[in-house]
Amino acid sequence: MASYRKGMITKQRIINSSKKLFYQNGLKKTTCKAICDDAGVNVGLIPYYFKNKDSIASIIYTYFLIDTKEAVKLSFQKNKIDYELKYATAVENWVYMSLLLGDENYRRFYYELCRNNVLVDENTRIVEFFYKLHNNKYMLGFSNNEIKLIRVVSASSSMGLVEKYVEGYFDMPLEALIEYKIRNMYRIMELPKDDIDDIIKVSYDLFKNVVQIELSDYFRLSLVGSTSVISSGSNYQDATL
Repeated sequence: MASYRKGMITKQRIINSSKKLFYQNGLKKTTCKAICDDAGVNVGLIPYYFKNKDSIASIIYTYFLIDTKEAVKLSFQKNKIDYELKYATAVENWVYMSLLLGDENYRRFYYELCRNNVLVDENTRIVEFFYKLHNNKYMLGFSNNEIKLIRVVSASSSMGLVEKYVEGYFDMPLEALIEYKIRNMYRIMELPKDDIDDIIKVSYDLFKNVVQIELSDYFRLSLVGSTSVISSGSNYQDATL
């Protein structure tokens, strides 16, 4: 039991140091040695616990999405808004993409994640759960394999959009990019255009006028005006790693 606890503490130290260095220096320029030096652990522990640096980055990104989901849920509760999955999920997309692409350091990290095709690795498979929620809630009738296909197609599309946006390929504001991403996600799930238009309208209004979430250094999310950090993904469970 003591060795298990020690292992979990070591993993968390590596994650925390990675968050700091990925934010400060980017994914590409951060070495495994730098992470381990900062965490005060042996460099051989990264392949032992995480396989590689990209795997750590994908875990951080995945839990950032989970924290965003929790932050939106808390914001809905605070403002006494009924939680409706399709609207809330769209709001989550408005929030996390605007936060990651609106800050130079986070934008670099997000771009490098996409360049490395990290968003479709095994650690991001939890995103399938979000699609399963929609499938069950709205009786979309997708098989498990179709949900996997939807997850991969949507993630691959998102990576391309982020890459080209950061590179300056698109002549459009960030909000137009995010709207397109959300529309594409729901098109892939075969929702009617009128439903998608409604989702965009309602979610954007909530994003602009109600939901207020801020991102501070090292992937810490909080509701504006609150001193509490959203931490649903701060402690990384062994099953996830």
